[in-house]
Amino acid sequence: MKKFLKITGGIVLFILILLMVTPLFFKGKIERLVKEEVNNQVVAKVDWGKFSLSLIKDFPNISVGMSGLSVVGVDKFEDDTLLYLNEFALSADLMSAMGGSLSVEHILLDKPMIHAKVLADSTVNWDIYKATGEIEEVETADAESSDFTIRLKSFEVKDAIITYVDETMDLEAAIHNLHLNLSGDMSAATTNLMLESSIEAVNVSMEKTKYLNQVKVSLVAGILADMTNMVFTFEENDLMVNDLNLGFDGHVGMLDEGYHLDLKLGAKETTFKSLLALVPKEFLTDLEGVQTQGTLTLEATTKGIYKDTDNLPAFDAILKVNNGQIKYPDLPKSINDININVVVNNPGGSPDNTVTNIEKFHFELGQNPFDASLLLKTPVSNARFKGGMVGVIDLGSLKDAIPMDSFDIKGVVDADVTLDGNMEMIEKEDYESVQVNGKMKLDDFEYTSTGLPKVTISEALMTFSPKSIALNKFVCNVGRSDFDLSGKIENYLPYLFKDETIKGSLMHSSHLLDVNEFLEGFEEEQANAAEDTTALELFEVPKNIDFVFTSSFGKIVYDKLTINNTKGKITVKDGRVVLNGMSMKLLDGEMKMAGEYNTQDVKKPFVDFIFDAGNIDITKTANSFSIIDSLMPIAKSSKGQFSADFKYNSLLDREMMPVIASITGGGNLKSKAIEVSNSKVLNNMADLLKKEKYRKMKAEDLDINFIMKDGKIIVEPFTAKVFGSRIEVSGEQGFDQSLNYVVKTPVSRKDIAGAMSFLGGGFSTSGDDVMVDVIVKGTAKDPKLSLDLAEAKKQVGKELEKEAEKVVKDILKDDNVKNAIEGLFGKKKKK
Repeated sequence: MKKFLKITGGIVLFILILLMVTPLFFKGKIERLVKEEVNNQVVAKVDWGKFSLSLIKDFPNISVGMSGLSVVGVDKFEDDTLLYLNEFALSADLMSAMGGSLSVEHILLDKPMIHAKVLADSTVNWDIYKATGEIEEVETADAESSDFTIRLKSFEVKDAIITYVDETMDLEAAIHNLHLNLSGDMSAATTNLMLESSIEAVNVSMEKTKYLNQVKVSLVAGILADMTNMVFTFEENDLMVNDLNLGFDGHVGMLDEGYHLDLKLGAKETTFKSLLALVPKEFLTDLEGVQTQGTLTLEATTKGIYKDTDNLPAFDAILKVNNGQIKYPDLPKSINDININVVVNNPGGSPDNTVTNIEKFHFELGQNPFDASLLLKTPVSNARFKGGMVGVIDLGSLKDAIPMDSFDIKGVVDADVTLDGNMEMIEKEDYESVQVNGKMKLDDFEYTSTGLPKVTISEALMTFSPKSIALNKFVCNVGRSDFDLSGKIENYLPYLFKDETIKGSLMHSSHLLDVNEFLEGFEEEQANAAEDTTALELFEVPKNIDFVFTSSFGKIVYDKLTINNTKGKITVKDGRVVLNGMSMKLLDGEMKMAGEYNTQDVKKPFVDFIFDAGNIDITKTANSFSIIDSLMPIAKSSKGQFSADFKYNSLLDREMMPVIASITGGGNLKSKAIEVSNSKVLNNMADLLKKEKYRKMKAEDLDINFIMKDGKIIVEPFTAKVFGSRIEVSGEQGFDQSLNYVVKTPVSRKDIAGAMSFLGGGFSTSGDDVMVDVIVKGTAKDPKLSLDLAEAKKQVGKELEKEAEKVVKDILKDDNVKNAIEGLFGKKKKK
């Protein structure tokens, strides 16, 4: 018995060792073959981190694992990750393979991230499979088809994130935290499958408009699968979209080309409140306490064969709301008599057969009815549209019916507009055949929100015609600022239906524009949102807008600056804001400017301006612009007037700040006289030369040329009259406030006598001034001065040479010296 137990124990131990050791022999080879085969099949870089193979982990099943799987694009999609999988796990009954059918017990995809992208040229990043001719042929031992089958029992996805970006349609969609569990014997001819799935958030936006925002979706469905004919019949199921419960039944059949569909979907709840669950919470808050009335009908069916987007099955959808009402318990008014009837149908075939009919859209607010309708046919070949809206909306009553905690609103909108035509008329610019008529009026509008100036529109009137919208009147105040607009907007129909350029010509005038009010509100808003957002975000100028504003401002207040009588044209076109012929009075002088803010290439936005200023007060300039104080603190210690003309160009970063290294430009600055006193530079000079007179300086006849490049302001050599003498200045100043100037200035001999003491008693303190180079370094706020006496040395050296020559001549005139020399060298005899 003991011998039997020993033998049995030894066999078991041997099997366990074999189970643990065997994968080690094959793991590397299997991993290498898999990686080679995958990379042979695709045009992408496929890699993974850890690969595991075990016969122990899920014994008696074999376990295969993989972590850090990534699929990264090449060429146009270089370094663009199509797929990242945190972990892949597979458990299979290895013994079942001996019977010719491998049973896969479970497949897990943990935290997969999929990023699908369509470029503007319609290239897609998921088209990574090589063409048939590109794939290397693999020799097989048996070319005949195999009877070997694979059965899958369970498939699970955890925490998936899927994003889709389509640049051809300016579409962005994202699915966050997708969970999916599919179970059942997927190898049987006929089987029952169980599908459980949930999505935490679905977001869809097109052309910057959000159509779905943080929508929750879940599905629990039982599916009868006919695996032989590939027909899947939906039985008991629940589809939840937010709190809207939908049920559907029917079947989907997979064909060689396309799918055979026979499905019906309908809302299980027939109350109006269930429809409100689809409305984003930012529009309707606290639905838990909302009181509603009315019934809902929501149904959709599809039947036929779907091949592609040009060959559709028949489908129809109906949305009806009867006698709906929304009433918040804490508010005095309600939205009543809500009646909606929308029908969409297509008999099958081309999507051009689709007819969308909003037969009725009606509600009453504060005893004021509002109605709208729209019929849309042949949307692909030649969209035909007919509809309109008529009614009054009292915005004050809207505030009394829907919670508006963050803002307050008042005013009355009166609209009566009709529309009838087709796209062919618009394409041929046959606007007279398009019937667009009516008006829209806004009276006594008020909008107030925390941290922002109050907005009031006393009156606004727009009248519609097929060719244009006339802005007859628009009188508005934003805080203390006022705006008066009038003009015409053209090409609005092609803009609405074909995304063409909308054009406008508007006259604008303001008595006062107080920019400080806007900045205060903006700073407060940014302070509240500092944890979530950057200080400022780049504003992209739309490329399909062509507006010309002829503007006139009586007064503009910006920071400490007051600007008067501003006039000129502002053009918004092709992604640019162009200022042309702008003139203004400021800082006791005048300035003209022209230029542009350009976002045509949103990755490289830039500004490019030309300025021409005359008789500007330098003290007021320094006290009105913080950037002047930052770059040139000496300006605050200066008095006088200057004129300047210069160019400025720079790229902008994502926060609309200049990219310092990209700044280029330059110009000229002139002034008859500028007086500077008590500046750090002059004080340092006075201390260096030990002369108090240098603490106050008056520079006359200034004519300065400068250029801006490589992050610096480079000043060309210029002369100026200071203390009755001419000085020469040259050097550069960095936008980081660094200084590097040389000032060539005449200095009296007495002022530098101490510095020239190295020459001994031979240096005379009387005579002409000595030229000295004053070296200015450091920063604008902390300048460092030193003297370069090279020129002074040369000048004094020449004086000493002259003095020595004079001394020699005087010595030679002495008779005793002459006789001694003659005796030493011998006197010449006369002939």
